[in-house]
Amino acid sequence: MSLVETAIQYSQLGWSVFPIRAIDDPHPDDPSNDKRPYVKWKECQETRASEKKIRSWWNKFKNARIGIATGSISGIVAIDFDGPTARGQFEAKICDLPDTIMQNTGRPEGGFHALFKHPGNGYDIRPAVGKHLGIDGIDIRADGAYIVVAPSLHKSGKQYQWGKIDPVEHGLDDLLDMPQELLEFCTSPSRYKFKDAPKATLDTFDPEQPKNKPGWVNEILWGVKEGQRNHCCAKLAGYYLRYFSGDEDQAWISLSGWNMRNKPPLEDSELRKVLDSIKAREGINNFSEVVGKSLYNLEILKYPDGEVRYNLYVEGLDEHIQLTPEDLIQHRKFRTKFMVLTRTVMKPVKDETWFRVVEGALQDAQVILMSEDETHIAVVKRLILNDIKRGSFDNPEDHIENVCVIYNNQVHLYLSSVARHLQFQGTRFGSTKELGTVLRMIGFKNGSSKINGKVLRTWRIDLPDFEKTCFLDPGIVAVNLPDTV
Repeated sequence: MSLVETAIQYSQLGWSVFPIRAIDDPHPDDPSNDKRPYVKWKECQETRASEKKIRSWWNKFKNARIGIATGSISGIVAIDFDGPTARGQFEAKICDLPDTIMQNTGRPEGGFHALFKHPGNGYDIRPAVGKHLGIDGIDIRADGAYIVVAPSLHKSGKQYQWGKIDPVEHGLDDLLDMPQELLEFCTSPSRYKFKDAPKATLDTFDPEQPKNKPGWVNEILWGVKEGQRNHCCAKLAGYYLRYFSGDEDQAWISLSGWNMRNKPPLEDSELRKVLDSIKAREGINNFSEVVGKSLYNLEILKYPDGEVRYNLYVEGLDEHIQLTPEDLIQHRKFRTKFMVLTRTVMKPVKDETWFRVVEGALQDAQVILMSEDETHIAVVKRLILNDIKRGSFDNPEDHIENVCVIYNNQVHLYLSSVARHLQFQGTRFGSTKELGTVLRMIGFKNGSSKINGKVLRTWRIDLPDFEKTCFLDPGIVAVNLPDTV
């Protein structure tokens, strides 16, 4: 049976189906996440896709693996066991594992899912990562989570396979209710005192503990009291975003599960606000880790003349570091400049790592639109305008070596003359081509002109048009021009 036909069979069981990326088609921005969906799957937590929708997905993503949204939408809770000792821990600390529907997950060291009926009746069973609860290797996949199912491939190359009960062939008669002990654990994990579990409580956790204090994640995971929730939520949001390689959906699932253990929990809107805020900081945080220095901001400066610069702010450095696009994208150039200015020697990094980190930082960077006064356009305009105000000439063709001349209500100039005067003023262009680009942006055109019968190749613009670019009232320059000089 094909993947799409199997997916439809699962849908007919009442399960919410959606496509998971194929092993050989990872997301370019998140290649380490081998279970990332092809689609935004949040809607699949609330509405099951139609057969038509499922067929359209697999028509587009022919090798997609099959994902099932767990929780009340599909009526299932999945206990994910990883490794050879996971089942023993579960039975020693929670309860004997009933003979329910199970599937092998294809992990080389052993792993399987045990499926149970979702209790319904208003229960909202949040997902949980077992290693933070003193039971490493046992995760809860419930409301707001998902699993990959047979016959999809595991990254090991092995297939997910149902055990002795295949729900497609045998139906869901053998899908058992959750044992009471398991239900209590899933809904109130803080009531369980595992020997590996953290010792902190709501009253003893110190939100002002040093960053990255050993065990801080385990301490927070038991929940915190009012007054500590936002601070801890921010720390934990960053941790989950890194743990799940930037997958915001998975971070939200885990963060929501943690929030249920707070007294009282934060509102979902506040939780989302914190996660969005931390997500926006992850790019610069990853950049900091690579360069070996704490960075607190990156600005993109966009100038009207098309030029782009970047301001990088380093903790402990009085002045920001200004970078060109070449400085930023070529990590060897960046490393040299960074070392000179911060006295910090960066470790070498692979090109692909550097590009990924820089891209992440740029996505989070603030864009600042610079005014024309801060560009070469403004400098060139001022030079021309000041020269125009000096007056006109009876024989302008003999004075065009100055900055510019006026003839037949047009401004004429030589590019080389303007470049020379700008250099005298301390403004140097990289090339005459760059200056030509600026003149074109102002409105000048290059071509042959006849001035008093003499053919010259000049850059020219109608005087009224130049006045407009300088935000002057039409005719104001001409009115103030002397008759002769």
